Amino acid sequence: MTLISKLSKKERTKLLHTQLTNYYRERILDGRLTAGTRLPTDEELANEYQISRDAVRQALSLLVTEGLIERVQGRGTFVCQPPTNTNSQQVAAQKQIGLVLNRTSSTLPNMDILIGVEQVVKLQGYSVSFTYSDGNQEQQARDIARLRANHMAGLIVYPVGEASYDASIAQLQAARIPVVLIDRYLTELETDYVGIDNVGGGYRATEHLLILGHRRIGFMYSYHESLRTTSVYERWQGYCKALQKYGIPYDETLVVPDCNPPQSNQQEGITAFLQRSDRPSAIFAVNDYVALGILQAAHALHIPLPESLAVVGFDDNSFAAHLTPPLTTVAQPFMDIGMRAATLLLSRLEGLDSPPKHIELPTNLIIRESCGAQQHIKRTLHAP
Repeated sequence: MTLISKLSKKERTKLLHTQLTNYYRERILDGRLTAGTRLPTDEELANEYQISRDAVRQALSLLVTEGLIERVQGRGTFVCQPPTNTNSQQVAAQKQIGLVLNRTSSTLPNMDILIGVEQVVKLQGYSVSFTYSDGNQEQQARDIARLRANHMAGLIVYPVGEASYDASIAQLQAARIPVVLIDRYLTELETDYVGIDNVGGGYRATEHLLILGHRRIGFMYSYHESLRTTSVYERWQGYCKALQKYGIPYDETLVVPDCNPPQSNQQEGITAFLQRSDRPSAIFAVNDYVALGILQAAHALHIPLPESLAVVGFDDNSFAAHLTPPLTTVAQPFMDIGMRAATLLLSRLEGLDSPPKHIELPTNLIIRESCGAQQHIKRTLHAP
């Protein structure tokens, strides 16, 4: 069964609607559809893509908003002349860098990334214009189109979660506008990328729990960013790598989203997992917000932490040290990510011509009370 056949009718319609928008946006911006070209009618597009005419109208309305097509009553839909921006024209115009962040991630890391970017680019006379994509690929495409229209010299993009390809980012490349991705990358696009060693971080988090004596360790991720998200997938790879090294069989029933199905309440999903008769003794959460949900559910169920359940998060958000118990987590250098991404982008603007670079920064395991390390050490010291 293919992925699309598993989707609901609403999800399938949205996917096809997005594909239709991306299909025409890409071909207009790269010149395959020239100005004045007449597009098929709404009915013809609906029949070809097997979606409703209303969905077709929504897709075309977005292209109208972006200034890529115009709809002439009584005549049809026609391609407009897309804006032409060369890299040198953009730099001469305003010396601005565009930064597209992702609101589904926490606010403070986003702020640290912004500060890191700004510290670097303003030394070279650039300013930063930033926006949030709200975790929505269509919104991200609109944001990128708006930044392009404002003549950004280059862009740094925190892409939405589950995409393997993004037409709006491919169009930046086709227009020779430098772009650097942060946090996660697109497997079907060769782009510059700055992130962290997710595999190593996931490995260290899981190994720490194994050293503490846990053998049934769960891996919980957010349904917003599933295993199709490269950063989540790599943390899962680190989890699997640690299990394999220590000879622990992989149990797919211990790898779950925090909410299943996605329409249900997050806390209900976590609670159901913790109420299982075969509940793991420890959980590696893909980020601190998932870990927070686990701690809250455990408290509500009166599960002693960390005695009956150890938890390790990822990110080291500002609240992690103030939870009950304080959260053991893998720290990301968010400001450094912003600085390295900005440095790489400026190098591209200055003429660096080399294959796309993937830069991975190291992580650091911050040991606090939620993993039970202190209790383990005390037991070891007092063992006969």
